[in-house]
Amino acid sequence: MTPDRQTTLQNLRRLLPSSLFAGLVGGGLLVVLPTYVHTWFWGGIVCYNHGLFDTIGTFQGLVLGILSLLLTGMLPVALQRESGMKRDFAVLAGGIAGCVAILVNYLHSQITSIFGHGYAPELSDILAAIIFPFANHALPLLAIGLAMAALAALGAFVISFIRERAAGPNEGAATSRLLLCSTAAIILVIVVLPPLAAHAMLDVGMIDVNPRTALMTTLVSAERTAPDAIVLTVREGPPATIFDHRKPFSVMMNGVDVSDASACTASGFAATVDPPGGLSAAKGSEAAWTGTGVLNNGTPVDVVVMAHGVDGSDLIVMNLGV
Repeated sequence: MTPDRQTTLQNLRRLLPSSLFAGLVGGGLLVVLPTYVHTWFWGGIVCYNHGLFDTIGTFQGLVLGILSLLLTGMLPVALQRESGMKRDFAVLAGGIAGCVAILVNYLHSQITSIFGHGYAPELSDILAAIIFPFANHALPLLAIGLAMAALAALGAFVISFIRERAAGPNEGAATSRLLLCSTAAIILVIVVLPPLAAHAMLDVGMIDVNPRTALMTTLVSAERTAPDAIVLTVREGPPATIFDHRKPFSVMMNGVDVSDASACTASGFAATVDPPGGLSAAKGSEAAWTGTGVLNNGTPVDVVVMAHGVDGSDLIVMNLGV
């Protein structure tokens, strides 16, 4: 075996573990960031403005995917302590890491789709879900895979280039790891900042929202704290700008309007309301109805709660026997 070939094999053996590790990390990022992060951060507000938030979420997922692949390619090169690695080996290491990351992401998506049907699949079902897309869509999948692997290889190329241009091996290693950490920090900022900005803009009314659609996110709970007492609590709700704060929640019990103390008095309903103004239109508000009118004598009290939007829309948010 020639010395050059022996050196090549040694470099490959040295790079392979770090490439596989980087690929697993990158695959995890590709699974978690574009998929679960979108659900965690956007799931609660996307219904307020589907067009805007779906567009932002899609663009965010695309950017996170690109940065994740670049980070995947950077990682195996940045982990190497030796500074004399040739650039072609560095690019190869990044490409291998990218391929592993793509494989992890593909296996996750296919296996998740199989187990999402609600029954335990057989081994043949899992194998079919993994193999058939390759057989039916080989060229598109290959093109997408090569493009994603190229992004990882680009990340490795950048780190290798920085190391070659550094004044010394220690400076090159420090600079490459600084770039690696900076990329990770940028990913974190892109994950957190857009949803935080969206929540803040919703709270101050800077984003157009359909009030009736937003009212659908309201969650009111009813609890019987005593045989003659019912407490209503607003557990979840849309941004404060959606509610018509001039009106409390409308509350009907057994078909009688008992929204506040005045309504109880006018209807002759035998109960007191605390606070007298009723259930305020705000998340976390609470009101209690106490008296023989809500007494549990074996027949549940029918409780209906209606929310009022700032545009005049009304929506029943609870209809329950308590």
